[in-house]
Amino acid sequence: MGPGGPGTAWPLAGTVLVAVAASLAAAGEDCLWYVDRNGSWHPGFECQFLSFCCGSCHQRFCCRDPLRLITERQQRHCLAFSPKTIAGIASAVVLFIAIVTTIVCCFLCSCCYLHQRRQRLRTPLQGAGDGAQGGGTGGDTHPAPPAAPPPYVPAQPSYPGA
Repeated sequence: MGPGGPGTAWPLAGTVLVAVAASLAAAGEDCLWYVDRNGSWHPGFECQFLSFCCGSCHQRFCCRDPLRLITERQQRHCLAFSPKTIAGIASAVVLFIAIVTTIVCCFLCSCCYLHQRRQRLRTPLQGAGDGAQGGGTGGDTHPAPPAAPPPYVPAQPSYPGA
């Protein structure tokens, strides 16, 4: 049998049969929500019996043409890896890293306000501890207060014979 003979019709018929069976199996699939090329959001919708979701990542409609079929799995892939989704995730990660880096640098860098404030709060406590250890007596950690002069008492008249 030569080209175009009865032997070549079966593989073509088999391919068409598989395509029709796949389209019937996919009939009734929903069109999930999507974002078009302009960035507008469109809600999902359900196709009627013996029709299915057709189109692309940025345009969806119901049809019966198996060559235009877009499965729910393909639709989810469009949502998961859209450029806007990737850009949003990347910008969130970069912002988080920038905030954490800034906070760590401000606590470690001596020219930052947070570092200077932390050092000022720690210095009086460390200074008092160092002075008490060097010149303290008998384990007393607080220096003695300065002696106050005695209160003024007016002189009493003295009686002879008393």
